[in-house]
Amino acid sequence: MHELPLVFFTVLGQMGAGAVLISALYYLICNQVPSVLKVERINIAALVVMALAMAIASLHLGHPLRALNVVFGIGRSPMSNEIFTFGVLFGITFASVLLAYFAKPNKGNKLAAIKKLVNRINKIPAIDKFIAILLIIVSLFFVWTIVATYMIPTVKNWDTYYTALQMYSAMLILGGILATVFGIRKIGLTFFIIGSLSVLVAKLPYINLVSQNVAQLAQAQYCWWIMQCSLLVLAMFITIINTVKNRHSTIIYTFALLLALVAELSGRIAFYNLWAITM
Repeated sequence: MHELPLVFFTVLGQMGAGAVLISALYYLICNQVPSVLKVERINIAALVVMALAMAIASLHLGHPLRALNVVFGIGRSPMSNEIFTFGVLFGITFASVLLAYFAKPNKGNKLAAIKKLVNRINKIPAIDKFIAILLIIVSLFFVWTIVATYMIPTVKNWDTYYTALQMYSAMLILGGILATVFGIRKIGLTFFIIGSLSVLVAKLPYINLVSQNVAQLAQAQYCWWIMQCSLLVLAMFITIINTVKNRHSTIIYTFALLLALVAELSGRIAFYNLWAITM
């Protein structure tokens, strides 16, 4: 499948953006030392996920140096806006991790110049809250740039509000369960459940819509949609049981993360397979 790098890029990108969104919200709500440590860990995890997404996306270009063409398309090309915004999100997240790391006592003493600069930045009033708010805005905007890239008027299966629903649901599902794995449980699980239910409730109307547009293509995607919904239900079930019984097992949450990731990859494969230009 030629679009497979884009499948992984969009899904992993939304996972990273969702994790950053939740960690920023959590920081604004619970600005305490244990909370700051959780935020730092989840932001590092988000950076790893986003770096993986960028590496996979480069495979779609044929030649990584073609990524430089993105700069010339900013403002007029939806895909250029998407990649540029993703880079901005990565950069701000990286900066927030650096600021948190060098702000700790006895950390980064071997890099005195950087530590001195960071200390000056950290002295700016409410700089941490400003960065958190900025991360929330940029993460949400990044997912919107993905939506704008694929809501193409000539592709009826994509030019619908279901495209936005799918992209933002993936952000909530994957970001939520990743945050849960790293200890941000209440907000993480809430976002995960809301995102999963959004997908499940909207799936039948969505299938009816695409069946009306291109019935043959829709029928070929049933296996992917069944896989997506089944894995999401299973992931929700084990996370709810794990939470209700007050076990909070990281292993179970991690397994749920893997189930949710495969589920969203399956749904995204079906999404790309529905490419059909209306004549």
